[in-house]
Amino acid sequence: MKQSKFGFTLIETIVVIAVIGLTLPVLIGTIFILIRQQTKIIRLSQVKREGDYVINLMENTIRNRAVTIYKLPVLDDANIVCKGEIVGSSWSNPYFLDEDKQFFSYKLNGITVASDSANPADLTSSKTIVSNFSISCLRNSIYSPALIILSFDICYSGGCTLTRPEELASMHYQTRIKLRNY
Repeated sequence: MKQSKFGFTLIETIVVIAVIGLTLPVLIGTIFILIRQQTKIIRLSQVKREGDYVINLMENTIRNRAVTIYKLPVLDDANIVCKGEIVGSSWSNPYFLDEDKQFFSYKLNGITVASDSANPADLTSSKTIVSNFSISCLRNSIYSPALIILSFDICYSGGCTLTRPEELASMHYQTRIKLRNY
C-alpha cells in the first residue's frame, strides 16, 4: 500500500485531539482566573480612589477651615461642642463654622457621603457604598486643640455582602484631625 506524503494517520490525529483536549481546559481556566483577578483589582481601585478622595477632602477642609464645632447650624454658645469637655463625644452630623462665619458639614446621605454646605454635593459615586460613617471629637485637656476622629467603611456596590473573598472589595478609613484654627 502506498502512503501519501501529505496525510495524517489515525494515531497522529488522535494524539493531536488528546493534546488539545488536555491543554484547552487549563488555558480557559487560567484566562478565567485572570479575568476575575482583574475585576477585583478594578473594584479595589475604585473603592480606594473614592475613599482616598473623601478622606483627603474632609481632612483638609476640616483641618484648614474649621474654627468651631456646633451641634446645630445656629450661632449659639449652647450648640458649641468639644469646647470645654475633656472626654470624647460623637454626633451624627456636627456642623463646622469657618472663618467666614459659614457652616459646613458632612453626612451620610443613604449610601454616599455628602457635603452639606453652600454647594452641597455627593462625594462618592453610585459605584460604592459607604457605611459606619462617624465624626467624633476628643480633647485631652482644656488647653489642647480639639481632635476630630473621622471614620467610615467603603465597599464596591453589590460586593458588600458577598461571602466569596475574591469578589469582596472594601476598605476601612479612619483619621484624626487636629484643628488649626480652634
